[in-house]
Amino acid sequence: MYLKNLELEGFKSFVDSTNLEFKNGFTAIVGPNGCGKSNVSDAIRWVIGEQRSKTLRSTRITDLIFNGSSSRKPVNRAEISLTLSNVASGIRIAGVPNSSEDVKVTRCYHRSGESEFYINQIPCRLKDITDFLLDAGISPKVLTIIEQGHIQDIITSKPEERRVLIEEAAGILKFKHRKNEAIRKLDSSRQNLERVADIVQELARQVESLKRQAAKAERYKKFKTEIKELSLKLFSVKVRRYQSQLQKIEIELQEQTQKKAEWNTRHATFENQIAQLNVEIEESLSRLNEARETIHQLSSQIGSGEQNIAFKNEQKSEAETDIESAIGEVSQMTGEISSLTNKIEGERQNLSNTSQEINEQEIILDQHKAENEQQRETLQEAQERVLNGERNVLEIFQQTAQSKNQLTALETRVQGLENRGEKLATEKQETHSQIQENQSALGQGKVQHQQKNEELIHLKEQQEALRQENTQYSQQLQAEIESHSSKKEDYFQKASLLSSLEKLRNQFEGFHEGVKSLMGKENGERIPGIREVLVDVLQTPAEYEVAIETALGEKLQSVIVNSYSDSMEAIGYLKNNHSGRGLFVPLNPKTVPTEPLYLNGTQGVVGKALNFIECQEEYRPVIDLLLKSVVIVQDMDVALHLHQDSKFHGTAVTLNGEMIDPNGFITGGSVENASSSLLARNREIETLTDNVGRLKEELNVSQENIEKKKQGLSELEARLRQLDQQTVSAELETNNKLRDLEQWSKEVERLESRDAAIGEEITALNDEKNQWAGEKSLLDQQLASTEQKRIQEETLLAGYREELEQNRSSLETVVSEISRLKVLIASLIGRRENTLTEIKRLELQQQNLKQQIERREADRISNQNRIAEIDTEISTLGNLVLKLSREKDQKSETAVQEEESLRQKEEDLKNMEQDTRELSRKIQEITETLSQIEIKRSENRLQIVHIEERAYEDFNATREELQSAFDDTINENETDEQVKELKEKVAKLGEVNLAALSDFEKTNERYTFLKKQQDDLAESIELLHSTIEKINQTTQQRFLDTFVLVNENFKEIFARLFQGGKASLTLTDESNPLDSGIEISANPMGKSLQSLALMSGGEKAMTAIALMFAVFKVRPSPFCLLDEVDAPLDEANVVRFQEMLKEMAINTQFIIITHNQKTMTFANALYGITMEEQGVSKAVSVHFN
Repeated sequence: MYLKNLELEGFKSFVDSTNLEFKNGFTAIVGPNGCGKSNVSDAIRWVIGEQRSKTLRSTRITDLIFNGSSSRKPVNRAEISLTLSNVASGIRIAGVPNSSEDVKVTRCYHRSGESEFYINQIPCRLKDITDFLLDAGISPKVLTIIEQGHIQDIITSKPEERRVLIEEAAGILKFKHRKNEAIRKLDSSRQNLERVADIVQELARQVESLKRQAAKAERYKKFKTEIKELSLKLFSVKVRRYQSQLQKIEIELQEQTQKKAEWNTRHATFENQIAQLNVEIEESLSRLNEARETIHQLSSQIGSGEQNIAFKNEQKSEAETDIESAIGEVSQMTGEISSLTNKIEGERQNLSNTSQEINEQEIILDQHKAENEQQRETLQEAQERVLNGERNVLEIFQQTAQSKNQLTALETRVQGLENRGEKLATEKQETHSQIQENQSALGQGKVQHQQKNEELIHLKEQQEALRQENTQYSQQLQAEIESHSSKKEDYFQKASLLSSLEKLRNQFEGFHEGVKSLMGKENGERIPGIREVLVDVLQTPAEYEVAIETALGEKLQSVIVNSYSDSMEAIGYLKNNHSGRGLFVPLNPKTVPTEPLYLNGTQGVVGKALNFIECQEEYRPVIDLLLKSVVIVQDMDVALHLHQDSKFHGTAVTLNGEMIDPNGFITGGSVENASSSLLARNREIETLTDNVGRLKEELNVSQENIEKKKQGLSELEARLRQLDQQTVSAELETNNKLRDLEQWSKEVERLESRDAAIGEEITALNDEKNQWAGEKSLLDQQLASTEQKRIQEETLLAGYREELEQNRSSLETVVSEISRLKVLIASLIGRRENTLTEIKRLELQQQNLKQQIERREADRISNQNRIAEIDTEISTLGNLVLKLSREKDQKSETAVQEEESLRQKEEDLKNMEQDTRELSRKIQEITETLSQIEIKRSENRLQIVHIEERAYEDFNATREELQSAFDDTINENETDEQVKELKEKVAKLGEVNLAALSDFEKTNERYTFLKKQQDDLAESIELLHSTIEKINQTTQQRFLDTFVLVNENFKEIFARLFQGGKASLTLTDESNPLDSGIEISANPMGKSLQSLALMSGGEKAMTAIALMFAVFKVRPSPFCLLDEVDAPLDEANVVRFQEMLKEMAINTQFIIITHNQKTMTFANALYGITMEEQGVSKAVSVHFN
């Protein structure tokens, strides 16, 4: 795999589209300082995933987009595309195996902040790109790109930072990424498990509570079903009775309706005659209007024609002016074309001269290349002789150093043996004395251990008794806490409901917009004179709330004010603020005399509504005014009976909310109005307030009991802890004594064994000293022979080096000339391309001028034709205006005749309408008679509808169900008693949560689901732990294997680059390879450095290069970009660096940004970066082979 192509557009100084083609081998990028060479490095780093602005030599990400220059405007986007060739088919791209040889990666950034990523022109994520490149061995964090001046960072970085080089070579960066991802998932799973466990615990408590409520709801449903069956039978019997009466009324109604139909027939005849006259009048009026409309249209057409004639004259004048302008412009552009022709000829002459000069320089360059190859071969032979000589000298140095080291080691060993013998003699005397001391301490320790053991048994008996007492007290406290929690839950539930209701009430929810606007201001300020809403000043028992709300209706939301003037002020406020409407009642309303209510002891009358109302005395006049004529009754039958009494002139309202007013209007049904629950809500707030207060007192008492029990339990636990400490302390002392006894016994045994071993070791030391003395004499002889051989080899090597320097000087002269010629040729090629661009621009400008001349000539001819057309149109329009004037005069005469005919028909219509009104009066008399009959029919139907509504409201029963429930064998009184008994049973059940049945099923289902989720989460956590462990094992083994290989390569390459010396890599913490840093040890030949900081800049760079090549030998990167890494190297090191590059280029493609001429000559291809236009970079390529 290698980097095939790099495309830049809008990136930093590369504003224009730039395409850099790369081939396998070695490519050099050259150019003066500041021309944009390093921007190529930044572009590659950015497209392969770098996100840090600082690393890309910018402060903000928008700095990557071209920001403009003195001659160019800023652009709005930067786009980089990188193409890799020979991509392996097994690599996965966005989860899909790769099947193409070339892969193109594109990254685009807009100044507005949007980013776009593509692989092979297909949109993707940045993560998809980085995953693919990691699998391919490419990453911005390792050796793919070495930035300018950062080659030494490999040496000067921290040991922990260096390990990323080995990790990349081992291919474990992706494993670390997966491990970190697994750790994040593990943390998330743990949090989810804790959250689910809390929910499961809470749901388990809810399921148990709902189970009890559901059983109660089942009993409630059974009673309600029996009530429904019996009630429907009663209703169906009443409906049959009313239907029989209704049939008789229908017969009478049919007779009266037939009589009314005869009168309607005669009335219809008159109506038809009137309608005929109206039609004729309408037709005459229509004809008159059409004539008038035609006259108006003719007048408009005449005016429009005159305006068109004037407009055509203006168009003719404009066309004549444009013809004169076109003639002048054509003449001017013809002169410009002649001037451009002369410029093009001059530029073509310059192009010919530049091409000839390029050919001449390329011939000279080929000659120098041939000479360069000869010099290289000679230099190579000299270098081989020098290397062989240096290798021989190095071997002799190593042999000498090895002999000296062995000699020093022998002397040190002999001295160590003598010191060891003296220490052993002293140690033998000390051992005898320690044996006697330990035997004495062992006897005393056995007696003390027996005493401590007896004390410990006594303490454990006391501890067990106190622990049992503590357990009993703790169980009592737990029961108290559970009771407290149950009360607390009830308290919070009711307090929350109370808070919600009070909030709704304070915000006047359920009230009209006008009431909200006046009463619901957040700052509490109100218009002066406004007191309260009527619903807030009265109270009534719960059983009468529906009746009172029905009687008052919308008046329940009336706003009480001090006077009528306050009402007008409030109405004005609502109008000005468009806040809706309102109903107002003064505090002392006008009294209207009414007749007293006549009840006559009617059965089923509950009483006057005023008797069930409580309010402050100041509001009593308002309540009296609204309810003084209202009576509450048991049901609608009683209400109808009371209303039909001629002496009763009030309103009757039932406990269920049906109402009949003095005029016979009946209110009923199941539709609730906006204020239907306002009284109930106020009552519920008062009840909840009392309950919340009572529960709070109970909670306080319960909390005090818990605190007392906690305090008692704390005292018991304190005593138990004290006793535990004493027991633990006694156990520790007993165990310590036992360990001391064991230790003393073992120590006596160890000392006796050690005494015997010391005697044996002293004998062995004496034998070893005699052996080392003989070996030291032999090494002295070998060292003298090796030193003499080293002097001979160094003399021969000096001659080889002198010859090498002469050959190298000759080669540098030829190479310098070749570099100069390459740069000159690149400059000439750039000049030739600029000349070609200028010729194309001038030709394009010339072509544009010719096209403009053709367009202006066509405009002139078109204008001449247009003038002729306009003259013709003006003549036609004049004739049309004359024709329209004559037609207008004829239409005016027709309109006058039609007006006279219309006046005669209107007079005939007036006489016929007088006869029709007389007939209508007679029909009205018959209609009133029919109305009386229909009222009786409606009353019967209302009774039937009322029963059907009650059946629907109470039991949701349809008309068909009511009919099917009919049973003429039942006794109405007995059935009614059975219904009352069942209702009493329902009342004894108290509050029933019917939703508990469905809630229990849903909550239990959710509890089961979450319980399974809890088990799944626990299983996933265990699986993640296993995954992380496997990743750790895999990464550790790969890291260690790769570390060994890189270390061996580093030693070999370092010795080669430095022509000797030693270097190695070591782990800072060998016990923890996964997190251990990497230390570098390097000593060039003839030096012994304690720190890498003591190296020169060149030595640091060469050491870093040696480590980089050592990594590449283990895992070659597809390509590597080096930005001026050869800057700190001298000429000799540059040659060695180039030779290593040549070897490594077999497996890795190298792109180097350089100023070094030797490096340029070594390149297979050369790119020159120039900045001919200020602030804009441009690339020129030269391929040598």
